[in-house]
Amino acid sequence: MKLNLTQPEKTFKCRQCGTCCSHIRGMMPEEDKEFMKEMAYGKLPLVQMVPTEKMSFPLWDWEAKRFKKYQQEVNIDAKIKTSRAILDLNTNKAIIVTYFMDSDSCPFLRDKKCLIYYTKRACICRLFPFNRGPFLSIGDKPKKENMFGTCDAMKKLMPSIPENYDDMVKFFSKAFPDGSFENAVQFDCITEWVNRTIIDLMKRKLIRPAMNYPYGFFLKRFENSEKIDFTDFLEQSGYIGSKEELIKSFDENIGAKKKINDFLDEAE
Repeated sequence: MKLNLTQPEKTFKCRQCGTCCSHIRGMMPEEDKEFMKEMAYGKLPLVQMVPTEKMSFPLWDWEAKRFKKYQQEVNIDAKIKTSRAILDLNTNKAIIVTYFMDSDSCPFLRDKKCLIYYTKRACICRLFPFNRGPFLSIGDKPKKENMFGTCDAMKKLMPSIPENYDDMVKFFSKAFPDGSFENAVQFDCITEWVNRTIIDLMKRKLIRPAMNYPYGFFLKRFENSEKIDFTDFLEQSGYIGSKEELIKSFDENIGAKKKINDFLDEAE
């Protein structure tokens, strides 16, 4: 049973000021940057393709397809490039998991307004002001101070957020009627799914990722390899049935709804 929580006196409301979209490089917690610098440039199956200082927010492969279509509709060049990929030594294919827009500000931002606001925007767009959800397993439970990006609309709300983890999550479930909390949880659900899937593909020997290569050599091999998006690879290899059904479940926040409701049930 879902808890019948009292609506917080203060709730988040996006001002649509465009500030979050005008600075899209480096939108990640500092501890994530440190982890990526240490591990993401060849020590793990999933390899970062650009320096951390050039990174902007990630687009899952199916979101990048949409954004490539959207850019044509609004007549812009979104500069969509590969950000993270697996080099599979079994097939010599570069399996692209995420893309990014190589720009300091979002190319879809014009006059402080989003040109594609009423389309299916990316998870990373819809989760703001969050930069992560509270359920992703990364060690210690997150504190409210490291869960949000820079947003003026959060200044008045921050003091109202409980310090206690359980109370904090309950607060989030009511204080963000814009859906950003649910979207943040869904983004983390997808992240966990990607990590689990890569490990399972390796166990089944469906992929043999290049690891611990000299980074420059890896980039050359990547450049000369056939490219394929992650969900396309999963479908073509028979690992999943229909990628469209999978993507639909992500779009509808199925994983996030379950995770939030399960937490609230347990906290009752």
